[in-house]
Amino acid sequence: MMRPLYIAAFVVAVMLTYGLYSMKYEVQRLESKLLSLQTELRSEREAVQVLRAEWSYLNSPERLQKLAARHLELTPVSLHRLAALDRLPLKEILPDSGKRGPEPNPSASKTSWNKTSSRNAAIADGDR
Repeated sequence: MMRPLYIAAFVVAVMLTYGLYSMKYEVQRLESKLLSLQTELRSEREAVQVLRAEWSYLNSPERLQKLAARHLELTPVSLHRLAALDRLPLKEILPDSGKRGPEPNPSASKTSWNKTSSRNAAIADGDR
């Protein structure tokens, strides 16, 4: 009667030993993975910090002003190039969808084209 009890206790002890052994190595594997993820996270945070600093430098107003002066060749708008809003040509807007209609065709409607052309000519004359 004692013999089956010893055998059962031995089997339970072996199973517990195996479970403890596999759990120990699983915990070590997970800790190793955690450490590598923490290292990766730290390096990614440093990379983000570097990128933010670079973004800040690239978007600094002084730097952008220098680049614009060097590459864009912008000049201030002179007053004689400005026109009143009523002198600008208007585009037709379709009433249903709010989409713009076709550009005026010179052969289709001489009167509307001539009005637009005369406005454009008046604006162009003001540029000279």
